Amino acid sequence: MKKKCKRKKNIECNRICHSKKRKRIKKCPRDSRTRKTLIKKLICIHRCVPINQKCDAATTQTYFYVASDSSEKNPSGTVTIINTSKSCTMQITITKSSSDHESVDVGPNSSFTAIVANLQSVKILCKGQSNNDFDCTGSMELDLHYILMF
Repeated sequence: MKKKCKRKKNIECNRICHSKKRKRIKKCPRDSRTRKTLIKKLICIHRCVPINQKCDAATTQTYFYVASDSSEKNPSGTVTIINTSKSCTMQITITKSSSDHESVDVGPNSSFTAIVANLQSVKILCKGQSNNDFDCTGSMELDLHYILMF
């Protein structure tokens, strides 16, 4: 039985021309680690941390810290410090991943809010007249976000 090939017009051949069905290449599922494209996910952090430390102007406590990792950016967002003490002033040091830092004094019964990008750490030093062991009180509120890639 002679048929003309569809691929080559006007040439007779002794074989049956048919097209082979190609197998579909299966794509890796989204959660597969062999996938070449990265998946980005937005992670949000909402945290309220109580502040309760000595008002001695010597002890600095770290209330937030992110280990430096070159593959991911540090979180960005807002940091709010609320000082509820009666006579103690808080010195807030906010450090960014580019080694920039800013220090702000927050007086008694007041608050401070900062919008930050690439936050690395938040440290607090309390200074003023100390009557009790722990008269520097307040809270730190974090509303941060970062992108996680996997």
